[in-house]
Amino acid sequence: MQSRWGKAAFLTCLLLGVMFSILLSLAACVLGPPSYSVRYNGNDNTSGTPPVDNHRYVEGEIATVLGNSENLAKTGFVFGGWNTRSDGKGTDYDQSASLVIKNSNITLYAKWIKYYSDLEPLVCGTQVSLASLNGSNVYTLVSTKPDHRSEGNIRTDSLRKSFTLSSTAGPTTSLAPMAETGVETQKRSKAYGLPRAFGDGQVKSDEKIRQAENDVLASGVRQLSGAKEKGPMAAPSQIDVGTEWDNVHIVSTSPLMLIDTVCVAVSASAYFFSDTRDISNVNDYLLRYGYAEAMDAIVGVDRHKFGHENDVDGNGKIIVVFSQELANGLLGYFNPQDKYPSSRFTTSNEGDIIYVTTDPHYQGTNGNILKATFAHELQHMIYFDEHYNRHVTSTYTWLNEALSQAAEYYNGYTENHLDWINSFLVPGSEHRDWRGLSLTYWTNDNYGYGAVFIRYLIDQYGDTAIRNLCSTDKIGIAAVEAATNDAFNNIFSNFTKALVLSGTNESIDPKYRFTTLNLQTVQPTGRGGLLPSLTCAAGSTARDISIYPYEISFYQWSGTLGTMTLSGSGFFGTAFGLSG
Repeated sequence: MQSRWGKAAFLTCLLLGVMFSILLSLAACVLGPPSYSVRYNGNDNTSGTPPVDNHRYVEGEIATVLGNSENLAKTGFVFGGWNTRSDGKGTDYDQSASLVIKNSNITLYAKWIKYYSDLEPLVCGTQVSLASLNGSNVYTLVSTKPDHRSEGNIRTDSLRKSFTLSSTAGPTTSLAPMAETGVETQKRSKAYGLPRAFGDGQVKSDEKIRQAENDVLASGVRQLSGAKEKGPMAAPSQIDVGTEWDNVHIVSTSPLMLIDTVCVAVSASAYFFSDTRDISNVNDYLLRYGYAEAMDAIVGVDRHKFGHENDVDGNGKIIVVFSQELANGLLGYFNPQDKYPSSRFTTSNEGDIIYVTTDPHYQGTNGNILKATFAHELQHMIYFDEHYNRHVTSTYTWLNEALSQAAEYYNGYTENHLDWINSFLVPGSEHRDWRGLSLTYWTNDNYGYGAVFIRYLIDQYGDTAIRNLCSTDKIGIAAVEAATNDAFNNIFSNFTKALVLSGTNESIDPKYRFTTLNLQTVQPTGRGGLLPSLTCAAGSTARDISIYPYEISFYQWSGTLGTMTLSGSGFFGTAFGLSG
């Protein structure tokens, strides 16, 4: 039987327990739940200080990750955000990211990315030490360095030059295609086929028209000058909706076609004529996709960015002709002969005219492709007239087509433009890649090469330089050098490095950067696109390679590198490391 004192002790303990629980509850009410800190660690920084977050967080609360506000730096490296582990193998967090607090303190470590600002130049005939790049993914980039302006509209194998690239130390050198799985090939083929709106009809038309431009310029014939000089093939002087214009030449067909047209719309900057067989479709397109309004905006942008077309028919507007005769992937064209009397060129329609397809494939979700065509072909017209006005007798296709890619970009219709860049940047694409292409010798595969190069010029030299490429008496390389006040070989060398380094944080040098084009977006495989199709183990055996002027040759090297030698004349090369 429990004693009276035992009962008292039990009751005392019970009472103390209750009181302690009450005190704990009161303390929790007063002090709140447990709180945790977010701390920032410089992770061996050599200057600056980590940011400080003095806030205390409770479980489930969200912290906003701080940026590098105190100029945290580490010699030889670029700040790459924060990571939950000092070795960078934890979870990455960028500035302003949301961090969910759990039931512990958190430390975020500065993430340092190896900074290769001093790219190793590969000078012909000189051994270059690459020891500083060991431990990273090492790549070499080689291109020709012509001592004259090497360019043209016809590329021949005789233009190829040979060089030898070799390294010392490490295993025996080998050159072999990098392995790629069937799944990777399927993904790449699906993502990087030809631009969705491009076909053989456009390729053949471009070849024909660019040659016609040079033939007409070389002829020295004077353009029409206003309505008083127009002949029987010109559109009527007074144009309203419903005005008929018959026997219009369509030069994209073989044999040539004559079509009857009618004006279906008039805007501030353009008259829109439809092939009489396409009237209902064209009226629907104009209304549904806003082509008239788009054309007015495009005319303003193209004139501002490139220059002005000559108003040879004196009506103050561009004429747009829609016809089903533009087929087989032909989106549109500008015929330079239209600027001249039909008495001199029998296919001339005597006006400032752009021709556009009525193929329903390019409507609906693809409707912006024809708006891009307006911008693209109008640039060709402006380019032709600006050079005619300065008595130029020939031009180079590579720069003319690159500027029309710029016109698509400037007007915001970039579907085809980005498709071309994609197809150029990704080796192993089913249809296109950079191997075997010269920037300055035109082939049907060069659209993407020109598109990405003109974007580099826009980003590095600005819109004024782009206008000066069009509104000038200079052509090709000479025009680029005059517009940028820089040597073309220097521009090209920096451009090729930017193709690999831009957007990677491997270099903060602005010369190696695209600012309006995110290459990691257009190359979803990471730096995948231009990383090489050939891989080499660093070793002793030299390999002979040949490339065209202003072609790019990339190689990846593995093993412990000692020295590398570029043998040949008229080449420039670079070796660089990528940290990941």
